[in-house]
Amino acid sequence: MTAAAFAAAGAADRVRNAVLRQVCALRALRPVLVDRGRRLAAMQAVAVLSAAFLALRAPLVSLWLGAAVFGVPHLLAGVRAVAVRRRSSRVALVCAVLGLGVGAAQIAGAGDSALRAFVLLFATALGWEALTAARRRPWAALALLAAIVPGVAAAWTAPRLAVVVLAHLHGLGALLYFGITARGRRLPVWPLFAGVAVVTVAAIGGLLDGLMASTLYAPRSASGSIVAEAITAGLPHPTAVVFHRALFVYAFGQSLHFAAWLRLLPDVERISPTPKTFRRALADFRADFCRFATPLLVLTVAAILLLLLGGGRARETYFALSYFHVGLEGAALAGLVFGGSTAVLVPGAKRATRPLPVSASPVRVDVEAAA
Repeated sequence: MTAAAFAAAGAADRVRNAVLRQVCALRALRPVLVDRGRRLAAMQAVAVLSAAFLALRAPLVSLWLGAAVFGVPHLLAGVRAVAVRRRSSRVALVCAVLGLGVGAAQIAGAGDSALRAFVLLFATALGWEALTAARRRPWAALALLAAIVPGVAAAWTAPRLAVVVLAHLHGLGALLYFGITARGRRLPVWPLFAGVAVVTVAAIGGLLDGLMASTLYAPRSASGSIVAEAITAGLPHPTAVVFHRALFVYAFGQSLHFAAWLRLLPDVERISPTPKTFRRALADFRADFCRFATPLLVLTVAAILLLLLGGGRARETYFALSYFHVGLEGAALAGLVFGGSTAVLVPGAKRATRPLPVSASPVRVDVEAAA
């Protein structure tokens, strides 16, 4: 499996190198590709525009393909970023492991009890980060603890609504995590946040109503699951207008959530300013996950096929088993907000190894030569 993966990565590298040489020959596009800051800004703009287009014209298809194709890869990317290359607290890791068990219980029919357990695990992970950060930023820690208590109480009475709120906050949290990390390296983040603000305000204000699809399409095999997800994304008993706007905001945020973990954050956290080859990226993946790398690659491919072909049952299983990462990533975001380090470990390095600094300024590089 590993040999086949490296062979496929090598073939993809050859295709990409040929494309890069052609693109770099265009003077108008070359500065965007050879400068790290400009390249990241361009990727943010493309992410916002593509996410907005999909959410406007095919929101249900966007939700289906997002979970099917990018769901498991983004879980691995999140765990890799916050638990493998950084030092997640033991409490956050324990809560994540327990979250997998709660997900299995939900699949078995635990219902709202499982949702309440998810909320408690999420609150525990955040609360521990607040307690450990009390000496560094006491007032911020106190504010978070003060928000957790009534939040848990409200979630206990309305667990389904609480999970929907957490889903929205989770998507926003990924963007904030990327923003804090990128600013730690003095890289631009304004295209993403300005684009999100403008598009979201325009959607909520009704300026995009005329561009939204009048007919919503979804694959028949998973239509029930996708429609249920779309309905719960907004307020209870919404009007048709409110439903379409809420669905747009939800699908828009989900697409950007995947983009942040799979494309934007990895580009920020690269030690080298030059883009990685696919073979190098695969080698780093194997160095990070060691003996688990091949099983995880096999699991990812199998999960994508099952989610594309397995219908609603496969989607519901994915969502139940993926809730574990909400608390893990939320705790990591809280750690950054409370002044935690933005340093990352070198791929494959031991935990005791000193992490490389990440505050290097943007560097101009020749992509064609690097290829």
